[in-house]
Amino acid sequence: MNKLEAVRALCLVAEYKSFTRAAKQMQLSTTMVSRHVKQLEQNLGCLLLKRNTRKVCLTDAGQNYVLQMKPLLNKFNEVDEEISGLSQAPSGKLAISASIEFGCQYLTPLISQYQHAFPDVKLDIVLSNTPVDLFDSQIDLAFRVAPSLPDASHIAQTVCHSSLSLWASPAYLKKHGTPIDIASLSEHRLLFFSHHIRHDQWIFLLDGQHVCRKFNWAMTSNNGRFLNEAAAAGDGIIQAPRYSVAPFIKSGELVEVLAQHTLNPLTIAAVYPHRYALSNRVKSFVELAKHYFSQHPIP
Repeated sequence: MNKLEAVRALCLVAEYKSFTRAAKQMQLSTTMVSRHVKQLEQNLGCLLLKRNTRKVCLTDAGQNYVLQMKPLLNKFNEVDEEISGLSQAPSGKLAISASIEFGCQYLTPLISQYQHAFPDVKLDIVLSNTPVDLFDSQIDLAFRVAPSLPDASHIAQTVCHSSLSLWASPAYLKKHGTPIDIASLSEHRLLFFSHHIRHDQWIFLLDGQHVCRKFNWAMTSNNGRFLNEAAAAGDGIIQAPRYSVAPFIKSGELVEVLAQHTLNPLTIAAVYPHRYALSNRVKSFVELAKHYFSQHPIP
């Protein structure tokens, strides 16, 4: 008995409630589909389908069997399709998520290279400072910026690094003074990038450990660019990745504060669900991203 074909036959008969439609889907005769199901019942030692001249329906045992086997059958088909596609050039839709700041500043040339290399892939770029749920969304791949990589619920591949520091304008520091330690920050105007991963806290390196502190924020925003501009205008102190404020550092509009507590390295990773581990669209983009950022390191 070909058990895989027998399971597929049972699942299709259960879905269509018809041996004839299942046979058409499998491109087999109705007799062969019926034989597959009967052999499966004999192998399991129980009745899986109730049959009469008018309808076909699952027994309790059949319902339980299909409920557990259908996800496995879908996974088998998915892996089969992905492996078959590995020998082909990537094609189809690839949905990518990134933060607004990282996406706008650093992804455009990478995406241009990818589209030139793989013109049959249709890219959907979603820029948002709200992290997407990779299990429940239509996003295939997300760029995450964090002190450490996510847990094993996803596959995460490091593509580049930056650092996370405090920044203020020289004018602000001249007017309000420079903080000497973490505790003295409470005496300053602090501008917070609201992001649910940070839980309303800043993260610091202290005695070799990551520590979190919550302050009385003078202003909050979910847009890093806005906060960078506000800090450069002298409105307060921000905590931001170095890559995010690189233009302001270069122009002298922002300088680093409490450098001894900087988080370095700050990991930028390409993160995707395990179900896309064999996707040649995802793999090709991640590999190109790793190569691109090795040639063009971010600050």
